[in-house]
Amino acid sequence: MSIFYLQQLQEHAGWYAINALVPACLPFLVIAAVATATDGWAIFIRMLKKSVEAGQLFWVTLGMLASTGYDAFTGYVTNPDQQEFASWAIGFSMVGAFFIAIFIGINTYRAAQGQPSQKKVILLSVAAIAVVLYFYPLVHFRLGRC
Repeated sequence: MSIFYLQQLQEHAGWYAINALVPACLPFLVIAAVATATDGWAIFIRMLKKSVEAGQLFWVTLGMLASTGYDAFTGYVTNPDQQEFASWAIGFSMVGAFFIAIFIGINTYRAAQGQPSQKKVILLSVAAIAVVLYFYPLVHFRLGRC
């Protein structure tokens, strides 16, 4: 990570919390609170697995990719010096959203058929959200949206 990126995260921690951490992490904090208030920590892991087993994080990733694409498109129009970077960001967002939508469709079909969840779906959804949690702020900061 570059110093610029870390500095921007520190300066705009509120933006990052609202636009990245809330959609990606708040549901897990709520699950922890519900588990603690009801059956205790023994059920927490089971609830956590159920919350991501059918690829539910793909939905969050799709929304964040849409926001990234919007920021990139706005940056493309308003910041001529960064048009090449913005073009790559728009392309990444569109291609990423396309594949994420395919994963959503496949996993929704599997869940509707009662098929057991696959560990690779969970890992892929966690990896996808991790990439977007890095990429979205990078685009936002680099294109001067803060």
